[in-house]
Amino acid sequence: MESVVDPEMEQLFKEFLDEAGGREESAVITSMPGKQPYHYQIRDTNHKAFYLRHNSLVAANLQSDNASQEEKVSVVPNRVLERKRCPLILGIKGGSQGLSCGTAEQPKLQLEDMQLMDLFLKDEEAKRFTFFKTYNGSTHCFEAAAYPGWFLCTSPQANEPIGLTAKPGEAAITNFYFQRK
Repeated sequence: MESVVDPEMEQLFKEFLDEAGGREESAVITSMPGKQPYHYQIRDTNHKAFYLRHNSLVAANLQSDNASQEEKVSVVPNRVLERKRCPLILGIKGGSQGLSCGTAEQPKLQLEDMQLMDLFLKDEEAKRFTFFKTYNGSTHCFEAAAYPGWFLCTSPQANEPIGLTAKPGEAAITNFYFQRK
C-alpha cells in the first residue's frame, strides 16, 4: 500500500479504497453504502474562511454572527489517480457541489452541482474536480489534477473569489490550514 504523508489522509484513503476492494476491483463498485465525504474547515494563511456569496465561493475573515456562513470543504479520494500524490475530489454544501477547474484551455474555478460520492465512482469525469494535496507539516497546497502547475488560491484582499493560479508564492495565497470537522 502506498502511503499518504498526512495521517488523516491515510485514514480517508484506507476507508474509501482499501475497504472498498482497492483499485483492482474498483470497476465493480457501484455504490458506497454508509460512506460519507470527510468535511474540513479550510482557511488561508491570513485566516480567511470560505463562504458562498451569489453562488460564488469567496474568502473572508468571518467573525461572530457571520461565522455560521463558513463553508466546510468536503473530500473523497480520487480512486484512479496516483495515491501517493493524495488526489482529493473537493466539494462544498456537504458534498452536493464540486469545485471544478472546468474544461477550457485555461482553468477557471467554478462550482458545479454534482454529488461527491457519485464523482468517486466516475473516473475521467472526476479529474476536473480533483486536487493533489501536499502537506508541509502545518499548511496544505492544492494543485489541480487536470491542470498541472495550477493551484487553488485566495486573494490577499477579503471577499474576493477563490481561484486558481499558476504563480504560487506571488500575490495569491496558495497555502491553507486544513482541519477536519
